[in-house]
Amino acid sequence: MQRKHLFFIWETKYLGKTPIPLIAIGVLTTLFYIFSKPHFDNFSDLNKVMLSITGLVSIIIYAKEVWKHHVFHMLWWALLLAVCHWLFLTLTLPILADDYPKLDHIARLFLFIIFAWWLGGNTRNTLIFWGIASAAVVLAPWITGDGLADFQRGFLGERVGFGIRNVQHSAMFFGTVLLGLLIFLPRLLLAPLQHWGKLILWALAFTIIIAGVIISQTRAAWLGVIAGFSIVIFLLFIRYRKSLTKKHLALIAVSSVCLAMFIIINSSLIIERATAELDTIQALLRGDWSSIPLSSSEVRSSVGERLYSWRAAIDMIAQRPLLGWGEQGVEYLFDNIEYNQAHYQALNFGHLHNLYLEITLQYGLVGLAAYAYLLIWFIANSWFAWKRGDMPGDVLLFLYAFLCFWSVINLFESYLIFWTGVFLFNVVMAGCLTHIWKPTLRANRSKAITNIERDLP
Repeated sequence: MQRKHLFFIWETKYLGKTPIPLIAIGVLTTLFYIFSKPHFDNFSDLNKVMLSITGLVSIIIYAKEVWKHHVFHMLWWALLLAVCHWLFLTLTLPILADDYPKLDHIARLFLFIIFAWWLGGNTRNTLIFWGIASAAVVLAPWITGDGLADFQRGFLGERVGFGIRNVQHSAMFFGTVLLGLLIFLPRLLLAPLQHWGKLILWALAFTIIIAGVIISQTRAAWLGVIAGFSIVIFLLFIRYRKSLTKKHLALIAVSSVCLAMFIIINSSLIIERATAELDTIQALLRGDWSSIPLSSSEVRSSVGERLYSWRAAIDMIAQRPLLGWGEQGVEYLFDNIEYNQAHYQALNFGHLHNLYLEITLQYGLVGLAAYAYLLIWFIANSWFAWKRGDMPGDVLLFLYAFLCFWSVINLFESYLIFWTGVFLFNVVMAGCLTHIWKPTLRANRSKAITNIERDLP
């Protein structure tokens, strides 16, 4: 079987005997989906249906080895868990049970499987895929925002989200792209001289992205970026501590200087936002709940609002720790919360601003364990893929940095219950899964070649 390419760009050799027209439909709908979803949700839904159908048909017919992979087993177990959970709630808490199990809420978390298939186990495909998704974020100020006017208002102190749901979700996207730009920079610096023109685009994108992170004024995103970048530096130091060269140190220095310059330029904005509720945090550390404010007409305390809702959630979780209260449990909490109930209802609080409490309240410790298992599976299998040479080191670093960033920001927002978090999670995980699949894809290709040779006269 000869090496196949789609439009001379997309590597398709690991897609088995999948017909080129089917590959073209799957790949093009996938790429259009990841660019359009953040801004044109209505147009992207049809693409998601098309890429999902073509992907499943292609895997079932032309990649039985992939169909048997453990990641599909996780999907089936997750769906089974959702059904069992619904049955449990129907029997024990019918007042909060849905009319039917919301399997789509679970299935959408595994869309990365379809993305990973169309990426075909190829690093260049993955970088194109991530690059197009990143371009949708970089161009957001001019697609759904007000362009340069947004940045002008942002640096004057206004929180700006560029029309992406709200500022927290904008910061999530921009923070992820910032980590990617820093981690994949060495690919540009070490590329042949004729490709150095891309550095101009990188510098422009970096400027837009880091400015977006700053003017979002989202403290969780700032903390997440610092944590993600720190884990990258730590892993690089552990890996290369005996062979660090001046070039490596220069790359780290350039990245650090760029970050430091933006922080210094906007230090007043960052310091003001970072220390805005320092008294509330200090009161929490002292265990002095009487000094933790609830928002009023005179003062707004987003930290206080979160803390009291988390306290109420922990009390509810303690009553049903194993399997939780179901998807309507959060609504039930805010309808019955002891702390300033009218205020929460006026704000239309619909979630807990903490993914881990959200999962545990809805699905119990069993649901939280299932989520943790998925992340641990990716962490471990990505490491194994890197060790056997199937995953480049910078892709592994990006995964670990992202998961660190993701885990931190979800302490302060329930991103995975919104389409924005689901979309970002699927895009990142897909690029990693396609490399994890490499041995399976190779086995599938070898089997396809054997079948073709056997059918030859």
